[in-house]
Amino acid sequence: MVTVKGGKRNGKSKKTQGDLLDFINKPMEEMVDESKTDPGPPSADSLSPIVRTIVKAADKRKAEGIAAIRVSKITAVTGFMIFAIGNSRPQNTAIAAAIKEDMEEEYGEMYQIRGNGVPEGSADSGWIVLDYGDVMVHVMTPKSALFYDLEGQWREKGGEYMDLTEILLPNKMGDTGIPALAEQTDTAMNGIDEEDDPFWS
Repeated sequence: MVTVKGGKRNGKSKKTQGDLLDFINKPMEEMVDESKTDPGPPSADSLSPIVRTIVKAADKRKAEGIAAIRVSKITAVTGFMIFAIGNSRPQNTAIAAAIKEDMEEEYGEMYQIRGNGVPEGSADSGWIVLDYGDVMVHVMTPKSALFYDLEGQWREKGGEYMDLTEILLPNKMGDTGIPALAEQTDTAMNGIDEEDDPFWS
């Protein structure tokens, strides 16, 4: 079992955003059990229905850059990382609230946010985390997404994108069916400097 500084996957201790960044930046140890059979594509994963519920909830609140990456082959911390970008404090709050509401409606007590049952972080911080254990959701501002590049870090470590073309509206996807995060966030941040960014002023 891999532990994150200050937290364990069993949910008895709470992970913080800083702990997650520390964990990602550590050299990865071999964590893949070669004796296990290939789980197939991420869309066929047993967690894919949960991912679909979360992605649909974020999409209905007009989140951009939505991506779902299966990381279960490279870490025991979680099975999937989901990333969504909102362009205002109210939008990020609404995205997180929609995810929480849809998860409660679909799964009840089966999947609850870890810790005290509320998301970690806030729209004011530029980064909200909803930790469902098997699936971890990051709702970020364009600036936070570019600065931390969590999606890119997990991709480089061997994370596998789940194809979301059948879930998201066509205008949310790149030609490959994988969100072009850098492209979308560059466009979203075009012409905005740090003084004008409502998240950092």
